[in-house]
Amino acid sequence: MRGDVRALAEISRLARLATAGAIPEAIRRCRRAAAQHGATHFALFFTGRGIGSAKLVHCFDEEFPGVSKNTAAIVAAGSDSLSRHAAQSALPACWSMADETAGTFVTCLGQELTAAPGLALPVSADSGQTGLFVFTGEALSLDDVQALHLICYEIFASVAVLRTGSASSASAVSKRELECLKLTAAGRTSEDIARILGLSVHTANQYLTSAGAKLDAVNRMQAVAKAIRLGLIE
Repeated sequence: MRGDVRALAEISRLARLATAGAIPEAIRRCRRAAAQHGATHFALFFTGRGIGSAKLVHCFDEEFPGVSKNTAAIVAAGSDSLSRHAAQSALPACWSMADETAGTFVTCLGQELTAAPGLALPVSADSGQTGLFVFTGEALSLDDVQALHLICYEIFASVAVLRTGSASSASAVSKRELECLKLTAAGRTSEDIARILGLSVHTANQYLTSAGAKLDAVNRMQAVAKAIRLGLIE
């Protein structure tokens, strides 16, 4: 029992460290940038590297660690067009915006992805990671879009470090492995997890071990902390 309490305390400590890092600071900066440019929603997605093969992978939005309805709408309506644009161009792209300052430095997507005007900003990092910031809102303006784009590059540089070396393995964590990690985060033992999920204790431990390997974690507590930091579990 005492060991379980210590394990829970360590999980909580690691989780606090995770939520005090780059992602929360990036979200704070996005909130400030969104307010300055008239946006009410924002989101960051990781994207693929090859033309035609990119897909949007949600990183965070204004409702982190959850996913906002606005983000879900963007993914449902424009995942292909946005990821294709991010793979082919470094220029900002907009929809439902008739600002005359657009043209040479902002591409019009030609389709509405949300009810409100939107702006998509492709970004990249020295590590080779690529991403896409999206800002939407009725009052969204194209004024100083280049300044906003620069801020997004700076934010992405700090976030991309978290994903470097663990992006592909983290995305490969299975649903069952995530269930085991989530139960571990809730303080459940291997025996509890096995009973709740209808598994043997050996199988439950195997799922936790494989999840830890994919997340490059030294133990299950670190695996939980990394999963929280990457937004895989809440």
